[in-house]
Amino acid sequence: MAIVVVTVIAGFAVYFNTQESNISKKFTAEFINLTGPNDKYGIGIDKSQFIKAKDFIKISEYINTEPISFDDLKGKVVLVDFWTYSCINCIRTIPHLNEWYNKYSDKGLVIVGIHTPEFEFEKNSD
Repeated sequence: MAIVVVTVIAGFAVYFNTQESNISKKFTAEFINLTGPNDKYGIGIDKSQFIKAKDFIKISEYINTEPISFDDLKGKVVLVDFWTYSCINCIRTIPHLNEWYNKYSDKGLVIVGIHTPEFEFEKNSD
């Protein structure tokens, strides 16, 4: 029985490592298509193919910040986090977002959190 369990676990490990490798290869191939084989940082990417993001709209209030626009964020890496305060998975991401912000904010990372209430009781931010 123990051999079967070990074999199954090893099989899962091989499967998931293979899947991760395949995803990485696909991403790398797409990146090379966009940038060229010798542009490891995407410096030469043709930006004309991308659509400019529209500014945030219908924001009823800002918490912990002044109103921002995408023009304010130009040249930065922006992570937009859609969350609600009663969502356990949203709460669980907070330590990771804080860690990334502390580690990369001086390199241009900006995290924009957008509260997106699902239920009526979540709409009151007080």
